[in-house]
Amino acid sequence: MACIGLGKIDKNIIIISVGCVFSFLNRVLNQYKETLLFDYVILFLICIAISRFLTIIPFIILKIRNRRTKNTNLKLVLDKTFKPSVENSEKKFDKGKWGLIIISSLVLFIELFTFFYALDIKTNSWYWYILLSSIFYFLFFKVKLYRHHFLSIILILLIGLIIDLVTGNLQNEIVNNTFHLLMKYLKEILFSLYNVLAKYVMEKKYISVYEFSFYVGLIALILLNIAFAIDYYWYRMSYYDQYFSKFDKTEILVILGVIFTQLGINITTLFTAKNCSPCHIFIIFVFGHLAHYINFDKHSILIIICIIIILFLALIFNEIIEINLWGLSYNTKKNIAIRAEKEITNDEIIDEKVEEGDYLIEMSDNDENSYKND
Repeated sequence: MACIGLGKIDKNIIIISVGCVFSFLNRVLNQYKETLLFDYVILFLICIAISRFLTIIPFIILKIRNRRTKNTNLKLVLDKTFKPSVENSEKKFDKGKWGLIIISSLVLFIELFTFFYALDIKTNSWYWYILLSSIFYFLFFKVKLYRHHFLSIILILLIGLIIDLVTGNLQNEIVNNTFHLLMKYLKEILFSLYNVLAKYVMEKKYISVYEFSFYVGLIALILLNIAFAIDYYWYRMSYYDQYFSKFDKTEILVILGVIFTQLGINITTLFTAKNCSPCHIFIIFVFGHLAHYINFDKHSILIIICIIIILFLALIFNEIIEINLWGLSYNTKKNIAIRAEKEITNDEIIDEKVEEGDYLIEMSDNDENSYKND
């Protein structure tokens, strides 16, 4: 058996791969220095909220299609007693839906707002996502972690810590910018919680990706516009008049680029969370962080190697790659399914033998009875 093999691969790997591309492009765009958008954090966050709100388009299309299908099915149903059960089931699905959507929206809003304080922090906090999302995932879904999960988490955290210590960012910001550093870690906690909440709402309340994204984007957009109005008319933390006075085609293209790439990230991460797990989202953002170091200087090459190793470990954690050593792959979903299938097959063979034995006993009894009668 090979030391390294592939785990259970399905069509969801395509969504994750597309998400990686969008994440990479978004990080490249965020480093574009010919724009003023990233200096005005609230405006930048409004663009992110708009990207989520725009899922109203596929949401409406899906709603119309489902309504047509439902009307067609109702025409085929002749038994009127069937209708109340459908209505009751729909009401059951809606129970607690809005409360969870509002909570998810507030978590997202606070997470977006911590971006304002974390903007000048260079310390990497993103590698903590794998641990935080695993904790929240266990609390919400009671999903167990096994040996390959724990080993991957430990190595990812160690390598991430090495990156921060080698660059000196962590030591410097602990001493000089402790509050903003804490806010950046808070941002990662909230982001992990949001993705687990998103999976919980979509899975338990039967909400589509587009519906969830639209409602969360709408609420976040309203709250951010209120924050923008307060800042514009009272606090004056940012001088928006200067931005709008220099507004040109470049800014329009950057805004459209941000909305487009964020829309791609949003849809692919939500589909990944729903169909796989919130932990799979880590793969998308690890790949995206490679874009920060595409200048390929000596310092960046070392960090790129570390990020590639983290990406490899993320694939092991999410069982896309299996390590067939020291029992690390024993409790992957693929191998658990294989063992379960073998047990079912063995049980069927035993049942067949038992049935065959009973038949032979019955035949011998019949032969004996016929002999006595003779």
